[in-house]
Amino acid sequence: MKHDLYKLADQHHLNANEQLLLQAVLETAKNGGQCSVREFAAQNYTSPAAVIRLSKKMGYTGYTDMIYRIGFLIQNEIDNKNHASDITAFIGGYPRRKNYTALWSCSTPTGKKPILVTGTGFCAPLQEFMVRKLLVLGYCAIGSNSYEVYESGALNAGLVIAISKSGKTGTILKPVQDSFAQHRSIIAFVGADNSPIARCADPAFVLLDDKMLDDRNLTANYFYARVLITFEYLMDLVLEKDEHPNGKGRAVSGFHA
Repeated sequence: MKHDLYKLADQHHLNANEQLLLQAVLETAKNGGQCSVREFAAQNYTSPAAVIRLSKKMGYTGYTDMIYRIGFLIQNEIDNKNHASDITAFIGGYPRRKNYTALWSCSTPTGKKPILVTGTGFCAPLQEFMVRKLLVLGYCAIGSNSYEVYESGALNAGLVIAISKSGKTGTILKPVQDSFAQHRSIIAFVGADNSPIARCADPAFVLLDDKMLDDRNLTANYFYARVLITFEYLMDLVLEKDEHPNGKGRAVSGFHA
């Protein structure tokens, strides 16, 4: 499996050969790292000195330290990923749907249909985050609350994502209803079950709203954080698909020397 080393390569100024060698280090660490530095070097057609230089360059004391610490971080990430099944324990319930990833088939990175994301007020930053995330993953994503975009259907969106804590925000409800009338796929993130927006969506993720009566959001409310976590969880499911360009070959990343 090829790992995404973009940030590590930039941080430690690794050249192309060092990046290839680090890929091998990651695989060795992931598989238990039982070989010596000489064995590792022989297996990867390089010298023990080159391996030691790489470890020093990345801030480790040597090959053994590098394998041990990277292996620990990889295992920690695997453990965290395995906890994804417990995500509903602190978010709430997920709609019963067999295949969430099928929702994205009409808006694949290689396809032409865009994904429209709508959210306003305190949900506006969530809208911006989702659009950026989707763009990075290669989707055509557009954040818009403009009625005209949804009424006309001119953009021929393949999917609409709506975010509303109350589930009935007028500026979000109308675009959702227009999309529903045009038989477009809709995913909603709401804080109220059986709300107008939730009824138009399939699926509707009804996430726990800690302060349903706090209309002005004057106190702490973890609804917005739950939306982000749920969205990232869905993206993880999508990335598990072989056909996605960032799919199963994607990285174990985010660790530091």
